[in-house]
Amino acid sequence: MPHPTFDERFDQEVADTFLAAGNRAVGGLPDYLGIELVRFEPGRLFARATIRDELLTPFGNAHGGVMAGIVDHITGVVVYPLMKRGQWAATTEFKLNYLAPVKAEVLDAEATVLAMTTRSAVVRGEIFSGDRLVCAAQGTLTIVDPKPAV
Repeated sequence: MPHPTFDERFDQEVADTFLAAGNRAVGGLPDYLGIELVRFEPGRLFARATIRDELLTPFGNAHGGVMAGIVDHITGVVVYPLMKRGQWAATTEFKLNYLAPVKAEVLDAEATVLAMTTRSAVVRGEIFSGDRLVCAAQGTLTIVDPKPAV
C-alpha cells in the first residue's frame, strides 16, 4: 500500500496553529533568533528571521550558530502539519553549508520535506539574503509517538 502524499497528510489546522503561535509568541530560542513563520504548504514552510546586531560576531557577520539555529527550527517545524497529532520530531543530524556572510538584516527561509515515513523525515533548509542563497542544509528528523498514558 502506498504512503499517503504530503497533500493527503497535510493538516491545515496544525499549520494555522503554528502560524498563530509561532510569530513572536513561542518564546525561547526561536523568538530570540527573530524567527517568524509566514506560510505553510504541504511539505513546505516559508519563514523569515531578523538578524539583530547582538547576533553578529565581532567581525559584523551573523554567527554560524545563529544560522544553524534558524535552520534547525524551520526544518523541524515543517513536518508537524504532516505528522499525526501528538507526535513530535527531533533533529538527529543535519549538514550545513554557509555560502555567504550575513549582516544584520531580514532573511527569508524555506524548509522542504524531501521524504517522510511514519518514523523519520529528510528535510532541506535554505536561507536567503534577498535573492542570494546564504545557507543550505539537509537533515534527518526522528518522528516520535507520544508515550501511552499510564
